[in-house]
Amino acid sequence: MGNNGLDIGLDEFKRMKQVDRSILIYQNLTHIRKSFKEYRFYKKIVLWWLLILSTFVGLKRFIGL
Repeated sequence: MGNNGLDIGLDEFKRMKQVDRSILIYQNLTHIRKSFKEYRFYKKIVLWWLLILSTFVGLKRFIGL
């Protein structure tokens, strides 16, 4: 089991009790949601950095600043 026990095989998932399956599914959902929020924040930073860098390069090349 890697990834804090959130990644298991199908056979192991089938052998689990219903309560354990529900807990595992809940943990997976919360892990995915947290990762997605972090990814959106990172993406916003990268997009702003690219916008600033492109603006600077464009002003330097075409206006000569």
